[in-house]
Amino acid sequence: MKGILLVNVGTPSSLSISNVRQFIGEMLSDPLLTDQPRWLSHFLARKIIAPIGCVKTKKKYELIWRREEPLVSPVVYYMQELARALEERKGVPVEIAMRYGEPDITQAFRDLERRCPLLHEVIVFPLFPHYAQSTTKTAVDEIGRVFYKRPHSFRLKIREPYYNHPAFINALAVNAEPYLANGVDRLVFSYHSLPVNQVERAWQKGKEFDYVYQLKETNHLLCNQLQILQNQTMVLYASQRSKNWLKPFLDAGIGELPKMGMKKIAVAAPGFSIDNLETLYDIDILARKLFMEAGGEEFIFIPSLNANEVWVDAVWKIVSGV
Repeated sequence: MKGILLVNVGTPSSLSISNVRQFIGEMLSDPLLTDQPRWLSHFLARKIIAPIGCVKTKKKYELIWRREEPLVSPVVYYMQELARALEERKGVPVEIAMRYGEPDITQAFRDLERRCPLLHEVIVFPLFPHYAQSTTKTAVDEIGRVFYKRPHSFRLKIREPYYNHPAFINALAVNAEPYLANGVDRLVFSYHSLPVNQVERAWQKGKEFDYVYQLKETNHLLCNQLQILQNQTMVLYASQRSKNWLKPFLDAGIGELPKMGMKKIAVAAPGFSIDNLETLYDIDILARKLFMEAGGEEFIFIPSLNANEVWVDAVWKIVSGV
């Protein structure tokens, strides 16, 4: 029997200061994110960045946390919904796992084996449409490390980035159409920024590692399906931690649009299949505020695919190699 493992970056397990600090420290200790030696990444993350930043980050999470009982991160909530929908509609066992935090990869493997004694293959579906060292590579490396620590009854099959898969593009288009029905002055694509040196090292390996090429291809294909001219769109990058990251930055550029006559905009984040802090706070709260304060009249946030019906079907097609 086959099973599916949905993998994402991660999220704090709760809104407590200790859990937020632990999550930040674990994530930013990863040298694949920081491009620093492991010892230095660990020291900076756990001794300086996490203790100083956890209170501010906690306040952001409080604004986006799901209010179901028990209170739950939107990342966990939507991944669980997606897993449940896949199981119900496709009849396969599905578990979720995070690269950082909980539920972790080890537990997800154990849960799949417990539920399916005859499990012979696990298809790993990283929820990252575009390749990046700080998402795809670190997640795949960690999955391999966990898998080879002990014998398993199943083999692994890891899906490649799906930035140009027709089912993914169709899901993005179907999801966006209702928000664009009355027209906008500009459709803004927001992507996570990356260090320029990481991007340059990756594109030299070829298109399968080229983050900027891949996101441009997604935008091109999506605009074609939506029948929108690409000069009616723009790309802004979010969550930068240095001036030497991909530009233009979302927080600096969004407030310039009303001055250019773009009073009504829609913002989508095709790089995130699941809503998270960057979409729900950086875009829907902070970018909205900056745009409206600069003279904007209407800011339309296009949610991520989450557990939409069209996305459930698309995930199945991508996983199945259709």
